Amino acid sequence: LVGRNGAGKSTLLELLAGLERPTGGEVRVFGLDPVRDPVGARRRVGWMTDDMAVWNLPIDQHLRLLAPFYPTWDADLAASLLDRFELGAHRQIGALSKGEQTRARLVMTLAWRPELVLLAEPATGLDVPARRALLGTVLDVVRDGTRTVLISSHQVDDVERICDRVLLLERGLLAGDGTPAEVAGPGRTLEERLAESR
Repeated sequence: LVGRNGAGKSTLLELLAGLERPTGGEVRVFGLDPVRDPVGARRRVGWMTDDMAVWNLPIDQHLRLLAPFYPTWDADLAASLLDRFELGAHRQIGALSKGEQTRARLVMTLAWRPELVLLAEPATGLDVPARRALLGTVLDVVRDGTRTVLISSHQVDDVERICDRVLLLERGLLAGDGTPAEVAGPGRTLEERLAESR
C-alpha cells in the first residue's frame, strides 16, 4: 500500500482493523464488518504499528499474557522468531532499541498466525540490513500462501522487491492496482510514479 503522505494509507489500515468508522460506504474483512463485528474480524486480522501498545515487561511474559487471547497462538513460531531476531526472551521491552522493539512487536503480531497481517510502516527507522531481515522474516512466515500481508510503506524499493501486488492511493482513492511494474507504468519505477501522484 503506497501513496504520498495524507493519501489515506493509515486510514485504510485503521478501517480494516476496525479502529476507525467509515464516513461513507462500508468496510468488509473476510465478509465481516470490523466495526459491527469487531471480535469476529479481529480473530482473523493482525495489526502492527510503530506505536502498538506494549507493557514494560520481559518479552516472554508479554507473550504469555497474549497467548490465551488467541486460539491459534503458536509458541514454537514465537520462539523461532525470537531466535531469528536475536531477541532474548527475558529482556525488558522498555530496554530494547527502537529496532528491537519493532521486531518484538512483529513477533507478537505473527505468533498467532492471523489470516490478514496489517503492517503500518514496519521498517521505519531500521537500517537496510535490518529492514531486509525483518521483511524477509514476514515473507518466510506467510510463504505457505494461507495468509495475506498488507504493508503500508514509503520504502518503495522494499515494496518493489517483496510485493507481488501494489495498491496506490491518491487522496483517499485507489489510483493503481497491480504488480509494481504495472502500477509504475512503462519505462518508470514505482518511485517515479509515486512522485507524480497527487
